[in-house]
Amino acid sequence: MSKKQTDYTNAAFQAIYEKAKQDQAPQLAAYTPIEESTLLARIGAALRPLYDRAIEAVSKNRQRASAELDADAISRGMGSSTFVTDVKQRQQNEAQQDVLDLEREYGARLSEQLYKAMEGERERQLEVEKFNAQQINEANERAFAVAQVLYSAYLSSKRKKAAAQTAQTGQTPLGVAVAQARGTLNQAGNPNGAGLMRADAQGIWEAMYSERPKSVLSALRILQGAQGK
Repeated sequence: MSKKQTDYTNAAFQAIYEKAKQDQAPQLAAYTPIEESTLLARIGAALRPLYDRAIEAVSKNRQRASAELDADAISRGMGSSTFVTDVKQRQQNEAQQDVLDLEREYGARLSEQLYKAMEGERERQLEVEKFNAQQINEANERAFAVAQVLYSAYLSSKRKKAAAQTAQTGQTPLGVAVAQARGTLNQAGNPNGAGLMRADAQGIWEAMYSERPKSVLSALRILQGAQGK
């Protein structure tokens, strides 16, 4: 004959389990990801000075090359010839292209580093969520084990209390409930009998509900059957 399985779905066990979960509640980690705008500002603050210096160097090189060209032209007696003007224009165009290339490079590096930083924030948040889920799962397992022990002690206490009552009265809790119900019915001839029966029936329910709900239902069915006779 198989051993009867303990019912862990009833209200008594669930109440014990919920209290155990509160007692075993873990300390969870908290992490707030850095916002995209903040990351962008930080990365830009680190990169922008590098490119500003590079652009400034391009501008200075162009100015120096232009001054050297002017000095060479004057020494040759060419002055502001069309040739010199054309060379200076080419130098300026090249400098402007260098600046555009630097700006494009800055934008690309900014986007790349922002993407990596945001990925890092998402990964850190996921790690924290996984850690918290693991902590909660382990805490719930500990709480369930504690609840099993406490529920077993609770059932043992109920059995001992019922045995003591039977030994004292010679009746089981169900027998006591039935006797009380029958005693109530004997007062039916009293003008206040109906009120007494309702009061006694409610008293039986309240007295027995916490001990043995099935016994109470049986007692009340007996009471209702006797009233119908």
